[in-house]
Amino acid sequence: MSTTSIPLESTGVDQPSPARLGPWRALAVVTLYFALQIVIALLWNLGAHVTAHIEHRPAAELLAAHGSLMLTAVLLLAALPTLLLVRLRWPTRWRAAALPGLGLRWPGQRWILGGLLLAALLLPLVLGLNAALFPKQGVTQSVLVIFDQAHLWMRVLLTLMIVLLAPFVEEVLFRGVLLAGLSERMRLRWAVTLSVLLFALLHLPDTGDHWQVLPGLIALALGLTWLRLRSGSLLPGYAAHALYNASVLALALAPLLRGHGAG
Repeated sequence: MSTTSIPLESTGVDQPSPARLGPWRALAVVTLYFALQIVIALLWNLGAHVTAHIEHRPAAELLAAHGSLMLTAVLLLAALPTLLLVRLRWPTRWRAAALPGLGLRWPGQRWILGGLLLAALLLPLVLGLNAALFPKQGVTQSVLVIFDQAHLWMRVLLTLMIVLLAPFVEEVLFRGVLLAGLSERMRLRWAVTLSVLLFALLHLPDTGDHWQVLPGLIALALGLTWLRLRSGSLLPGYAAHALYNASVLALALAPLLRGHGAG
């Protein structure tokens, strides 16, 4: 009798089980990313103060002059080790579509276009909620100052970080690692709720800690999570997130660019 019909996978022999993820490891990875940002920013500020003391210059002037480079370095140096850790620690989950997989797979052009369409629909909804709940809310003034004082090549590089890199890392972390880890220990609805709330809360510092923008952030996170669950991939959400960031950044910089054009 032939035994070739018995697949090797069914024996469990020589098939290493995927590394455990779970809620606490997932939260640790998310915490690592944001902690790295804080540490790198603190080290940059320390270096700027030391340099300012040596050169007898105001530290604030030095920080303002190199603000775009600092922000780029913070995003890049926090993102790369975090992504590398996820890729090396959970390689078998990287392309898996179903939770607790991370969904780094091509879902088809239809879903990418759907993600872009959803971003176009979410943008007026989120901005409308923000305007209704917090009419005076604007773009963080420091971002405008950073772009205003940066050279053209640094503006381009910083734009790429904000539009392409940051959304990718956040999708891997929140709709990938965190959602997957939470779903291992709780019902999907609770995993979605917690991942959405954490996404919104951790973005509050970017808005000046104005809680009024929470409904808009929650609406954005819910839309991105829906894309992840329906498509089985992070890429539609990444496309939507990137377009959303690009649109918000363009709206924020429009007055600045018009001012330069008029000058």
